[in-house]
Amino acid sequence: MRNKKKNTGSGRTPSGFENIPIESDFYSGSPTEQPLNQDRNASHSGRVRKTGRHMAVQGRRKETVDPREKMALLAILKTSVMILLLIMAFFLLWKGIKIYEESVWLKEQVVPEPSPVLRNVVMVEDFDIEDKNARALFADRVEIWKEADRLVRSADNLLKRNNYEQAITRCQDALKLDPAHVGALERLGRLYVEQGMIVEAINSYIRLLSVDPSRKDHQEMLLKALNQYQDDDAVIYVAKWYNEQNPYNENVQRYLANALLRKEDYPAAVEAYERVLKDAPEDTIAMAQLADVYMILKEYGKALEVLERLREFNYREQRYYRKIVVCNAQMGRSLETVQTLGKAAHLFGQNVVIGWIQDPMLDPVREDRTFQAFADRVGGEEFRKWLEKVAKAMDGNEEEDIAPQLNLPEQQRPDATLLQRNNQQ
Repeated sequence: MRNKKKNTGSGRTPSGFENIPIESDFYSGSPTEQPLNQDRNASHSGRVRKTGRHMAVQGRRKETVDPREKMALLAILKTSVMILLLIMAFFLLWKGIKIYEESVWLKEQVVPEPSPVLRNVVMVEDFDIEDKNARALFADRVEIWKEADRLVRSADNLLKRNNYEQAITRCQDALKLDPAHVGALERLGRLYVEQGMIVEAINSYIRLLSVDPSRKDHQEMLLKALNQYQDDDAVIYVAKWYNEQNPYNENVQRYLANALLRKEDYPAAVEAYERVLKDAPEDTIAMAQLADVYMILKEYGKALEVLERLREFNYREQRYYRKIVVCNAQMGRSLETVQTLGKAAHLFGQNVVIGWIQDPMLDPVREDRTFQAFADRVGGEEFRKWLEKVAKAMDGNEEEDIAPQLNLPEQQRPDATLLQRNNQQ
């Protein structure tokens, strides 16, 4: 009975492990890890036994950066990139808006219509009287001429009321209908000159001369506009053309002389101004310009003759006296230089004369005793010595720093007898 129970018991597995196969690798395979209880007595608290799990992570490097710092750096980098992208987006948006606004402005920009006198027009049209269609076109042309005349008469009424802007508009409307309307062109030319629209005025008179080149009044008005515009080459060319076709004209000669002076053609300018003064001997403007040209050419004797005549017309003109002083000094005439300076000191004051004495153009008479005596009396001995230092410094003989003396010394006054004697002369 007992044996039977033994046999029965040996054939069964322990309770709870009936389903585990006996051939399982867990029990049949060799252990890969050292049992935990092996060398248990030899272990101590500072020693950690290495298992397979420890060996799997043995090759990893120990991390020294805090993961939270990594996250913070990544967040900052992302934020910077986002800000940069936003800035670029706003810039591109602003640029696009500007380009769009410019394109819209260019489309809506109204280009001002040029003056009719600045347009290219055909002055002659073909007409066939035998063509019936041409006859109808001629009738239309007559009506257009009538309307242009009506606009010009309307402009005349506006001019009587000093309404210049509307008068210009009416004349321009007339030219749109009839580009060769002489009345409209004449009025526009005069109005353009008065309003300072010189380019438009020049084109008006050029078109008038294209209609009738023989009109000398139109030639003269063209010269006036060209002179105001200071187109010297054109002035010279038109003036010579005028002189070839018409009698002598004083105004045309003045335009020619002024243009030659501006072109620095001094010999021709002298000839032109002398021709003006031949018919207008009291023309002070022409005389003053002629004196300037003589001084530029260093013909001081001829300049003195003209300046003396100018002083007779206006003896209180300060610039005439100064030029006379310069001419006399350049000719080495110290006595005449001092006499003119004395008259100028009496008329305009001593300080004015002191400024003239400092002019380097007076150097030819600066060493003369008469001139030095006058400088001593007017400005004092210190002033005269200062002038000598200035002359030496200009010649390169002295490098001393010289301060200008602009005021008269208090201890010395000009000699009244010298000034009186000069005035009597």
